[in-house]
Amino acid sequence: FALRKPYYHAVPHRSLHMPRSLETRRLEDTLFEYATKNSISATDIPLEEGWDKLKRNGINVLLDVLDGEKMDVYPFGNKGYVSLYTISYRMCSSTGRCDHSKALYDGFKGEMVNVLTNKMLADLTKLQPTDVATSMLFLKRFAHHWLNHKILVKWMQQLFRHLDNGYVTSTSIPTLTSVGLRLFYDVVFSQVKNQLRDSILDVINECRDNDLSDSDVHRWIRHCIDAYPILGLSLKQDDLRTMQSLAELSPELTVYHREFEDCLLRNTAEYYRRKSGRWLEQYPIPQYLVESRAALMREDERCQSFLHASSLSKVVAVCEKELLQDKICTIIDNEGSGMLSLLATGQYDDVRHMFELFQHIPGGIASMATSFKSFVRSSGNATLTELSDYSQDLRMRGKRMTADHPRLIKELLDLRRSMFELTNKLFDGDSRFHRSLEEAIHDVLNTDATPDAPNVDILVSYTDQVLRGKIKLCGEDFERTLDELMQLFLLVTDKDLYSELYRERLAKRLLSKRHLSLHAERTLIVAMKSHQGAPFTTKMEGMLTDFIIGEDLSRLWHSVQKESNSSTQELLYPSFEFSVQVLTQGFWPRQMQFEVRLPLELTALQQTFDLWYRKKHSHRALSWNYSLGDVVVKGTFGRHVYDMNMNILQAVALLFFNMNKTASCVELQEHMRIELPTCKRLLHSLAYGKYRVLEKSGNSKNIHTTEDTFSARTGFSSKFKRISLHAPMINCNLRENVDADVRQHRGYSIDAILVRIMKARKRLPHRELVCEVVHQVRNFGPDHKLIRQRIECLIEREYIARDERQPNTYIYVP
Repeated sequence: FALRKPYYHAVPHRSLHMPRSLETRRLEDTLFEYATKNSISATDIPLEEGWDKLKRNGINVLLDVLDGEKMDVYPFGNKGYVSLYTISYRMCSSTGRCDHSKALYDGFKGEMVNVLTNKMLADLTKLQPTDVATSMLFLKRFAHHWLNHKILVKWMQQLFRHLDNGYVTSTSIPTLTSVGLRLFYDVVFSQVKNQLRDSILDVINECRDNDLSDSDVHRWIRHCIDAYPILGLSLKQDDLRTMQSLAELSPELTVYHREFEDCLLRNTAEYYRRKSGRWLEQYPIPQYLVESRAALMREDERCQSFLHASSLSKVVAVCEKELLQDKICTIIDNEGSGMLSLLATGQYDDVRHMFELFQHIPGGIASMATSFKSFVRSSGNATLTELSDYSQDLRMRGKRMTADHPRLIKELLDLRRSMFELTNKLFDGDSRFHRSLEEAIHDVLNTDATPDAPNVDILVSYTDQVLRGKIKLCGEDFERTLDELMQLFLLVTDKDLYSELYRERLAKRLLSKRHLSLHAERTLIVAMKSHQGAPFTTKMEGMLTDFIIGEDLSRLWHSVQKESNSSTQELLYPSFEFSVQVLTQGFWPRQMQFEVRLPLELTALQQTFDLWYRKKHSHRALSWNYSLGDVVVKGTFGRHVYDMNMNILQAVALLFFNMNKTASCVELQEHMRIELPTCKRLLHSLAYGKYRVLEKSGNSKNIHTTEDTFSARTGFSSKFKRISLHAPMINCNLRENVDADVRQHRGYSIDAILVRIMKARKRLPHRELVCEVVHQVRNFGPDHKLIRQRIECLIEREYIARDERQPNTYIYVP
C-alpha cells in the first residue's frame, strides 16, 4: 500500500495513544478495507458514494467532537485519517476516468457555510448583549465558535490537502485555509462585528471600573481579539496553506484597526476624560498623580494580557494624553497643590513623582521647567524685595545702602546651590531644568533691588570681600565659592560694567596688599578669559603683571637704599621706609590726578627714586599718583603711641599740624596746594571719622573755610595700637566716571560691529541690522536706542549711507 507511509506519519504522535472504543475501531477497519480495495483495484469512486463516506466518517465525526467541546482531542485514529485521505485523493486522482476535485472543493465550501450559518451564526444571533453579563456571555460563545472554526479549518484542510497541492495550484483559486477563514468573515464576523466590538469594550470598561482580573474573561477577550488579524490575512492573501503557517506571517491589522482598535481608542479617551475630571474634583494633585499612575499601570497590564501588541503604545498614549497631557496646565499650575506649592512646602517626593510621569509626555517637562523657573525667580525676588525694603529704611534714616552689603549675593549663591542639588535629585540633572535655573538666576541678578547699590556693584563687592579674606572660607569652600561667583558673573548682562568695577576693586586689593593670594586672583581672571575671550581680561592680566614686576622692583630699590646708607657713615633717611609701585597707565583704572605739596623728607625720597628709575629706564616717564598711596604715621598723644595707617593727603595734613598748633581750612589748603572741596573732605575725615585725631572749633559738623580752626586732639585714645583712618572720598564722581567710560566703550564696540556687518553684507534693512548687532554683542545688552544713535553717527561719518529709494535700508560705503 504505497500511500500509507507518507500519510501515516502526518497524523500527530499523541493520537496513537488515544483510547478508542470498540465500535470506533470497527468502523475505522471497515473504512480502511474500503479505501484499500479501491486503491488496489484502481477503480473510480463515485462522487455521491465517496462524499457520503467522507461526510459520515470524517466531517460529521469532526463536528461531533467540536460540539462536545473536546477541542484538545484529535478526532481520528491513524487508520481513520489515512482512509479518509485516501478516499478523497482517489476521487481526484488523474488515473481515474473522472476528476471530482471541483466538486470536493465546492463541497468543502458548502459544509463550511452550513456549519457557520446553522451552528455558529444562529447561536450568536440569539445573544443580544445589553449589559456586562450578557456581553461576557457573548464573548465566551464567540471565542468558543472561533476556536472550533480554526480546528475545523485545520482538519478539513488536512483531509483535502491534495486539493491545495493540485487543483488549487493549477486553477489559481484560494486555498482551503483561505476559503475557510474568509467564509467565517463573510458569514459570521460581518454579521456580529458590532456586537463583538461593543461587548469587548463593555467588558474592558468593567475591568477598568472594578479592577476585574478574571483569567477566563481575559482569555475570552484574547481569543476574540485573535480573530481580527487572522481574518485580515484571509482577506489579503489567497494562498494561506495551513493554520499553523499563520504564525510565521506578518499580521495584517487592517480589519483590527478598522473594526476594533479605532473604537477602542475613542472609548479609552472618553473613559479617561470623564475619570480625570472626577479625580481632579475629588483629589489634590499628588493623589491625582497616584491614581493616574495606577491607571496607566493597570492599562498596560490589560493591553499585554489580551490586546494585540501593536495597541499597547497607542492605548497608553491615549491614556497619557487624557490623564496628563491635556491636563498639564491644570496639574502643574494648580494653586493649591501644583508644582509651585509642592516645591514651596518641600513635598519633593510628589514633585519627583510628577517628573517621572511627565518625562514621557510631550510638553510635560517643558511646562515643569517653566514652573520651576517661576519658583526660583519668586524665591530670588523675595530677596530683592527684602533688600529694597532695607534700602528704604536706610533712606528714611538719612543713610544710603552701599554695595558692600553681602546679603543679596550670599542668598543667591545659597539659592542656586540648593536648587542645583534639587535639580539633580528630583529631575535627574535634566538640562532643561538646569537651563531654567540659570535663566531664573539671570533674571534676579539683573534686576536691581535699589538704585543706591546696583546688583553688579554688589556682586563685584562680594567677590572683593572673598578675595580679600574678609569673608572667612576654608580651602574647599573658597574654591567652590569662586567657581559659583564665576557662574554668577556669566549670568550678568552688563559684563563690561562688571569688568570696570572689578578692575577698580582689583587695583585697591593689589596696591593695599590686601589680596588673599595672587593664585586666586589669577585663577578668577583666567576663568573670565576662557568664557569672554582674551581682550576682556587684557588689562586685568596687565595689572597682575605690573604688581609682580613691581615687587621685584621694590626689592631692588630697597637693596639700593641699603647700599647707599652703608656707603656713608650715617643713614640718609632713617625715619622712613619708602616703597614705590610702578604702574602701566593703560592697564590700571583711571584715577583722579592732583598735585600736593609733600614734606621735604618725602620730596627728597621721591626725587631720589625718580633719578634712579630714569637711569634704569631712560625711555620711560614717571607720573606720580598720590591718591593710591598709603602712609604709616606714628602718633603720640600724651603717653599713648599709635601706628596710624592713612593715605598721603591725611599724612601731609597731620604733619602740617606738627608745625602749627591750630590752622583753618584755607591755611591747610594753601600749604598743601589742593582744591578747597578736597581739603574740606580731608579735614572732615580727620575730625569726624571713626578715629578723631583732630578737633574743630564750634559745634557744627559743617566746615567753614575761615571761621573754623583745627588742632590735634591731645586727649585722643584707642584700645588698638594700630589703627586705620578712613580715607576721604577724593573722587566723588567715581561711579559716574565708570559709567561714562562704559558708555563710551559700548559706542566704540557697536561702531565696530556695525562696520564689520555692513562690510560683509553690503546692504541690509534696519531691522536685520539691529538683530545682527544684538546677536554679536557679547559683553552687554545693547539698547536699541543706542544702536540707532551709532548708526546715525556712522552715516554722518560716511561709513554707511541710506538707500535713497528705501530709507530703512543701509548701504556700506567703501
